[in-house]
Amino acid sequence: MNIQNAGEVHVFVSALYPEGFRQIAEYDIKNNGRIVLNLGDLRRAWEEEYSKNKRLSQPLILLTIVTKDGNVSIESVSFDWKELPQSRTVVPEFRALKNAVKTSSEQTNDVQPLYYYSRTLVDSYEWTAPTIVAQVIPDSPTKGYISYTYSINKKVGFSINAFVDTDWTRLASYNIVQKDETGSHYANFPQGSPYYIWMNVKYRYERWRVYSAGWVWYEEYVYVKDFYPSTITGGTSKLSDAQVPPIDRWIDEGVHESTGDIGYYAFHIWDLNTSDFAVDVLKFIDVLELMGKISETAAQKATLIGLFVDVGFEYDDMKAFDFDLSLDSDVQTSHHVWRGESTDMSTVPVLYFNVD
Repeated sequence: MNIQNAGEVHVFVSALYPEGFRQIAEYDIKNNGRIVLNLGDLRRAWEEEYSKNKRLSQPLILLTIVTKDGNVSIESVSFDWKELPQSRTVVPEFRALKNAVKTSSEQTNDVQPLYYYSRTLVDSYEWTAPTIVAQVIPDSPTKGYISYTYSINKKVGFSINAFVDTDWTRLASYNIVQKDETGSHYANFPQGSPYYIWMNVKYRYERWRVYSAGWVWYEEYVYVKDFYPSTITGGTSKLSDAQVPPIDRWIDEGVHESTGDIGYYAFHIWDLNTSDFAVDVLKFIDVLELMGKISETAAQKATLIGLFVDVGFEYDDMKAFDFDLSLDSDVQTSHHVWRGESTDMSTVPVLYFNVD
């Protein structure tokens, strides 16, 4: 791994293990530097995880790059087990820390030297809950068909959201997971009845404390650690602990006339012009806030921007999820169809349809 145009920096290197991020190395670098990582232990950990729990993740490396004057860059790099060894180039994008505390004696009673660096996991929490992955709210004459499927061992990427200092950012590399299980749900929903499809996912929160040449500050991470295709199910009632991401924009899918003979609207996941969609994370933020885990600033900012997890469902030219929706009506009426989008740091579609 090549670190370019960094100046004089200290680099903390972490890898995503089955239990979460684990720090594996740290380096001092001047200007341009080359880091050689041995991922043998990481590979063995994931092979054991797949053997025990049928879950496999592609290698993901997290870099916390800090300068002596209180600037930081959080970078991520992903690899593919099938193509190791590989080389990656990282060019840090530094930003000044506004809320870092100048200190030299936080960790022990002894005064730490100005060149002292450390990064420590100080808190973590996991929560498994149903998350709505698709839903339709029809008008009173509309009924239809909805289905959602995960194909066994296909790769799914879950974004990792990081709160550093004052803002949330999304890491460039996703937690790419594949499961040796399948799951699906399909239903014909009755006239005028909402219908929801949900799946259990495991969220994870991590809080890291960083000492950097006399400065102390924190990194907070929120991401989906695992998902459970065998739990995919649905119904006409929304579970109290399941949510969709905030809808920030409705895409106009047009006004459609029903004839009473054939469906008036159909949508397939191939119709998305992206290879990702959004799932909820704000319910997890609420849980973290209630338990006093997440910082107040991070929780408030997450709610303000409508934070979500971006789910990439297409890798190696194969889609992991299949989704179908068709709407029809027994009477000749007009129906205006809308599809949702969420926006936090980017805009991502939501499989949420509303008919009026």
